[in-house]
Amino acid sequence: MLADLYLCASTVDGASFQQRLEAASAGGYAGIGLRPSHYKAAMAEGWTEPDLRRMLEERGLEVVEIGFLADWWETGELAARSRAHEEQLYRLKESLGGRHMMLIGGPLRQPIGVVAERFATVCDRALDHGLLVGLEFLPWTDTADADRAWQIAKAAGRPNGGVVLDTWHHFRGAADNDLIRAIPADRVVAIQFSDGERERTGTDLEDTFKRRRLPGEGDFDLRSFLSTVAEMGVTAPVGVEVLSDELRKLGPQEIARRAADASRQVLAAAGQPA
Repeated sequence: MLADLYLCASTVDGASFQQRLEAASAGGYAGIGLRPSHYKAAMAEGWTEPDLRRMLEERGLEVVEIGFLADWWETGELAARSRAHEEQLYRLKESLGGRHMMLIGGPLRQPIGVVAERFATVCDRALDHGLLVGLEFLPWTDTADADRAWQIAKAAGRPNGGVVLDTWHHFRGAADNDLIRAIPADRVVAIQFSDGERERTGTDLEDTFKRRRLPGEGDFDLRSFLSTVAEMGVTAPVGVEVLSDELRKLGPQEIARRAADASRQVLAAAGQPA
């Protein structure tokens, strides 16, 4: 059985910290995704760290996902900037909590063994802060599918390192459930849930950031995906991540409610109520 829903940061990307919590409460989510920029903006508004913790507690919410981290595979100046951002993620974790940290793939340009070593190093630092590390594959990068992401996490050999299964990237990429089945259930760190048209409109990035659909309103075979992870015994949390220009016309609470309702309908139809 999959875990409760959480509201991914990008679904209400323009919301303040308080609006984000109100939206998550309105949608009945168990938690939220958060980025260091959201924390900094809240502090700039005059809130204190105890204020933010109290606001979470009063609504019965937790920070589930923090991120994201890019360029962790790089060297030189890019690696230094990535490392500095990584420290911000740890400060966020220590301030407000967090279950897992998101890493994204990219143009790796090195043998998989080298990439895996760098992934392992991040996992080791994250473990010191009580964090799981999830690698998200992106179809337009060298980490293009679930198989490649799992190769990296498996070669790294760290128990807190695994893969994030984003339905958008899965169906816009390989769309091969057998690649998912090869991943041990306990190494699926999180699922990110959305729907979309099977064919791309515009560039990969334009589609990814502007044209996702609510679960059940697109062409993706979400039922087969959910059946696959259920058969595997995956119990990871499900983050609702619908990046849509259409939804952005609405307020954060309405976006969160619609996304939660749509997700729960699809999950329930697949025998995975949340």
